[in-house]
Amino acid sequence: MSRLSTLRSQLTALQQARWSVRAAVAVSALIIAAFWALVGILVLDLAFELPPPQRLVVIAIAVGFVIWAGIRFTWPMLQVRETVEDMALLVERQQKIDSDLIAALQFEKPGAEEWGSRQLEGAVIDYVANVGSQLNVFEGFSRKQMIRRGSLLLATVLVLVVGVIAFPLHASRFVNRLLLGSLHYPTDPTIERIVVNQKSVLEEAVHHSQPLNVTAAQGRPLEFTALIRGRIPESREVTLVASGPTRTRTQIELVVATPEDRKNRLRRAAEMMQAAAKDDQIDISAPWREQVLALLTFDAGEIAAKFAQETERATLQPFADQVNAQLKSATPVNDQKSLLTAQLPRLLETVRYSFVIGDAWTESATINMIPLPAVEPLLTPKYPTYAGKSPAAEPGQRQVELLQGSALDFAITCTNGKALQSAWVNLRRRDQTERFDLSKIGANGSQWALVDQNGKTPLTNIRDEFRYEVQVVDADGLSLEAPIRGAVRIKTDRPPTAAADVVHKVVLPTAEPIIHYRATDDYGLRSIKLIAEVERHSDQPVAASTPEESAQSGTTGAAATALEKQEFPVHTGQPIRGDRLPLDASFTLSLSPLKLTKGDRLRITLEVCDYRGENDAGQPTGEKYQSDPLVLEISDESGVLAAISEADERSEQRLTDIIKRQLGIGESP
Repeated sequence: MSRLSTLRSQLTALQQARWSVRAAVAVSALIIAAFWALVGILVLDLAFELPPPQRLVVIAIAVGFVIWAGIRFTWPMLQVRETVEDMALLVERQQKIDSDLIAALQFEKPGAEEWGSRQLEGAVIDYVANVGSQLNVFEGFSRKQMIRRGSLLLATVLVLVVGVIAFPLHASRFVNRLLLGSLHYPTDPTIERIVVNQKSVLEEAVHHSQPLNVTAAQGRPLEFTALIRGRIPESREVTLVASGPTRTRTQIELVVATPEDRKNRLRRAAEMMQAAAKDDQIDISAPWREQVLALLTFDAGEIAAKFAQETERATLQPFADQVNAQLKSATPVNDQKSLLTAQLPRLLETVRYSFVIGDAWTESATINMIPLPAVEPLLTPKYPTYAGKSPAAEPGQRQVELLQGSALDFAITCTNGKALQSAWVNLRRRDQTERFDLSKIGANGSQWALVDQNGKTPLTNIRDEFRYEVQVVDADGLSLEAPIRGAVRIKTDRPPTAAADVVHKVVLPTAEPIIHYRATDDYGLRSIKLIAEVERHSDQPVAASTPEESAQSGTTGAAATALEKQEFPVHTGQPIRGDRLPLDASFTLSLSPLKLTKGDRLRITLEVCDYRGENDAGQPTGEKYQSDPLVLEISDESGVLAAISEADERSEQRLTDIIKRQLGIGESP
């Protein structure tokens, strides 16, 4: 064990103490420089709300300042290296003693015995060992500089801690901005929400101060709405900067909505929901829902959130009741928040927009002005087979007329080439409305058609008239300015018509009168037949109960027996269609099989049935029509001749009257 171990340990302790003080002073200087650099960044950022590029420059300058402080104050102190001998010299100077301390330390080094007298070395070492135990090596050692630097560092930390406690939101936003984030410092007022054309573009908790890019219809009005809390500043505007070469700048003032205006928005939303709940002809899909949500979102946020999750019509009335209940409450709108609105009548080009409301402001975002989808319907009728060729479809035609039982291919085309995200049609029959989603045809998304899972249209067998309403949403989220509306009418397949005539109406019982007839129909005749009804003459008088019955019987003192009916086919087989209509023909009716006698009467009716295809069982269908009956009187030869003579006399008289009218005979002067 060294005789100077006590002294060496004391000097080593002094060496470590001095190193600790120097390190503390050096590090404190660096930390203080860093803290004040952060304070400088904060002050500049608060004053000028530096954008990220400028913020990065300021941060670089602050880092340079900290590096300079480290080089100037910290690094030199950390480079100092002191040995035990240095500490011995320091103690000798401090206590004004001879150089025995350093000499004794050197005499203990290996090889010191070669320097001189061993007795002298031992004597010096023993002396220093005895004296060293009584020395206070820390006499004159000072920690004042460390305390000063520590106090300054503590004061700086306290200032920062107090600032963080007093302004925690500012502190968190500063950390975000220090990392080149986009958060803004808290302001009064605070922008909570921004809606552009019924689309929410900013939520404070989600987007902070960076609105979303949005699309808007070209040439349509732009509506801006902002909800703020806090004071209402005098300066409040929306700034629009055109993205084109002109870089036109437009500023629109935001107007404060009155409490009554805000209540009217809620009333409007309730009225829309009530009307849609009662009338299923109102389409409650995307465009309508977006409008209702925009009216609710500011003053009925909870109702709006629940409404956004529901799609059933049955839920509309309960939501309307909730809104009406809020309107009747003591606080229908939140007085702590203000609603600001602005409108631009027309905009054609893409712009960058930003809000400045007092101290609050947003980053800029883009409003892409894009054309609305231009959609044309394509309605292709498909008549039943019996009706022949169907009419050609006319693009853009919104109303069509169909035969009952026809089919209709329903399709739409986006004429300006925009891809559609979805499309649907509402079919309204009487008091019922049914929605059908259209399916995309092809890969570009500009053509859609009404088909079901089996590839068939729901409009396969149309029996009733209906109206339709088409709405679409394109790939940009835009809808038609107004739905496409049209109607499908039912064209009646008129019943057939027929008429029959005969030259002589008094005939012999065995005669074969020629029945001339004419029959026609819209699309075809399936069958033609004659129905003969015989009224047998009776010698027994039967009193008629009424004059009409007497007239019908054709006798005054005798009555007819019950009618006997018999049918004579005129045409059966393939339907008569096309250019064969109208049909003018004649049919020779043989009366011999009827066994008629003088005094009988024969009522002849022409019955035709049109052709309307086949039913599910494969049987032909059609509607029947009967002509006015021809009445033939059955008589003997004298009676027939008398009837012919009477007919000739009437014809002669009729001819004479015609000649006189032509010659002007018998007219008064």
